[in-house]
Amino acid sequence: MAAEVNGSSGLLKEEEEPMDVTATHSENYQTLLDAGLPQKVAESLDNIFQTGETDRLVAYVDLDERALDALREFNEEGAMSVLQQFKESDLSHVQNKSAFLCGVMKTYRQREKQGNKVQESTKGPDEAKIKDLLERTGYTLDVTTGQRKYGGPPPEEVFSGPQPGIGTEVFVGKIPRDLYEDELVPLFEKAGSIWDLSYLNHLIALMPPLSLIKRLKMHLQATFVFFCATTN
Repeated sequence: MAAEVNGSSGLLKEEEEPMDVTATHSENYQTLLDAGLPQKVAESLDNIFQTGETDRLVAYVDLDERALDALREFNEEGAMSVLQQFKESDLSHVQNKSAFLCGVMKTYRQREKQGNKVQESTKGPDEAKIKDLLERTGYTLDVTTGQRKYGGPPPEEVFSGPQPGIGTEVFVGKIPRDLYEDELVPLFEKAGSIWDLSYLNHLIALMPPLSLIKRLKMHLQATFVFFCATTN
């Protein structure tokens, strides 16, 4: 009986030992707090940096003081929502991470003023398929807030002349939100060699000019395609 009691006591003692729940912070965490960010926001951003550095997508040095100042102006709920969208965004082809985050914040503010609930991010592109496309064609891809630009200029083996002029641009609207370059490019290639393809998503529908706003509010997503030569 005593052995059973002692065994039970030992088991109980083992179960009552506290778990180590200490959060792991990087050396940038305190800097974020010193910059005036709330603890929860600083932890979220620090976590993004730690994950991003591992994936080589985003690091502390990628965000400038302007972006941190703008983030500090949000309440905690708004800042967390912005960071969640930033975290879920495809940053693999984003050159200026700081400007991209500022764009996300600007869009959030504009929707907030209009009384619209900030929409959850839609399904992103299949990065494996995008990578295969870029390896096949040799084109570049640059991603900014509201726009994905494929090419411009194309590889020299595709076209080495000056940028095409009038008559080489085609506007395509009413594109489903889950279509990206891996599906669009093969379709447009049938019409001729592509100079560049500017893929505008729904975020830019809240930005000037007004003529573009009206068109994109109607189409949700659109593409401007420049071909290397006039097409029929």
